[in-house]
Amino acid sequence: MGAISVTVADVRPLPGSIVRRFDAGGTLTPGQAVYIVDDGDVEAADADAEASSQARGIVVADSAGGVSFSSGDKVDVVVLGPVAGFASMSEGEPIYVSTAAGSIDQTAPATTGDYPFVVGYAESTAIVFVMPQAQAPTVNG
Repeated sequence: MGAISVTVADVRPLPGSIVRRFDAGGTLTPGQAVYIVDDGDVEAADADAEASSQARGIVVADSAGGVSFSSGDKVDVVVLGPVAGFASMSEGEPIYVSTAAGSIDQTAPATTGDYPFVVGYAESTAIVFVMPQAQAPTVNG
């Protein structure tokens, strides 16, 4: 399938989502997959390294509904459940962390040294159901 398009202004948690608030550890926007760093902040997930590939959710907003966040800002992250604002996904297929920081993809990264990690699945063509895999990823060899 490939890279998933996102309309930042439309990204929002849907009823039933579990949302947690974190400090941004860098620049983030709604729709980005994030992982939790050692200090408890969230940063853009990236399949190029084991730690950063382990996305724990998708950024949806801040307390004021903003669409761009800087390091230290409070951001809301869906850690389980449906998130709207995406397009052109294949329903029922897994959603992977991309090698492009923060991006998600319906094609698992296949390059040697990448870490395929499932952050959820396409509930529909426009809704990601966040449900990160429980085990650490295995590096592509």
